[in-house]
Amino acid sequence: MKRALIACGGTGGHMSPGIALAEELTSRNWKCTLLISNKQVDSRLVRKYDQFEYETVDGRPFSVRPDRLLLFLVSLVRGTLKCSRLVHASNPDVVIGFGGFLSMPAMLAGYFAGLPTVVHEANRVAGRVTRIVSWFARRIYLPKGVKIRTKRSSRIRYVGMPVRNEIVSQSKTEAKRKLGLDPQLKVLVIMGGSQGAESLNKWVKASLPALAQKEVQVFCLTGGSDTDGSMTFKSPKGTEVRSLFRRFSDDMATVLSAADLVVSRSGAGSIAEMMRCRAPGILIPYPYSADDHQVENARHFEMLGCGLRMSQDYLGDLLKEVQDVLFNEWLMQKFRHNLELADRKDVREFMANDLERIVAGNGLSMAARTEQGLRA
Repeated sequence: MKRALIACGGTGGHMSPGIALAEELTSRNWKCTLLISNKQVDSRLVRKYDQFEYETVDGRPFSVRPDRLLLFLVSLVRGTLKCSRLVHASNPDVVIGFGGFLSMPAMLAGYFAGLPTVVHEANRVAGRVTRIVSWFARRIYLPKGVKIRTKRSSRIRYVGMPVRNEIVSQSKTEAKRKLGLDPQLKVLVIMGGSQGAESLNKWVKASLPALAQKEVQVFCLTGGSDTDGSMTFKSPKGTEVRSLFRRFSDDMATVLSAADLVVSRSGAGSIAEMMRCRAPGILIPYPYSADDHQVENARHFEMLGCGLRMSQDYLGDLLKEVQDVLFNEWLMQKFRHNLELADRKDVREFMANDLERIVAGNGLSMAARTEQGLRA
């Protein structure tokens, strides 16, 4: 049985593709151990996937501020030591990182142990961790068109984002019913990523009466700061238009399948799931994302013809934009068609096949090398 150590904790955008790849590898009789953080987003997802083993690793994002830099370095040393112990205890055949701050200690531990190390970058701008580990990683998975400096470009493979098994497009009518919404009315989904987006939450609450006038229902994922709730307004026709607010959803396939339109931040994970569920969107990049990667993600999404992008500076124009797009059926059909075209490659299968070739080409696994050494 082959074994993989997958570092994917920290945010939903890193955790979800790690789980997706682990699902594919497990179906091929691999044993997968996922490295996660102590954040709520990680522990919430873990409860749904008990087929994997999990280990928590403390970590902090890089910062140039002296106090935070010191904390980062201390956490990096501690994390690398813990990951080294895990590597020797579990004897993995490969160590895989998904670009978050937990990837660095895991991949350093794998590299020092002589194991193949692999990194996946989902964003249109490679993150700091990906750029660093690319100098020793055996394989680097990047979105098509993204460039990175590395010693050997032959190590690069161009792929998209692996998506979990449960993220599948559903009947729009049934999805709306499952959420408790009227299947005859349009649904606008608002989501700000795993941490929520306060500016989008404020915008939607202020816009509810105007949206109800057009008989547009709202399903808003607020993040961890607000409480669950609902609001109902009447349209000019007397129709009750319901809007729901939820901190989190463990059923994103239903949420996105119910959406006639999504207003969202432009994390790579959100975009991949929107593509899978054929949900057109207006993307509003988080303005403080590292290296402006969300801006590049949104620009690419718009270039593919899957939706539109808008700067947070123009939230005052968002209501009109939403109404213009939502009721333009020709444009919505074009968006849905392009979403289908953009989602045709099976990323999980490609990565799993490639990993099996890497492991096979690496010769003896750590367990086999250890056993051989003991016999000698």
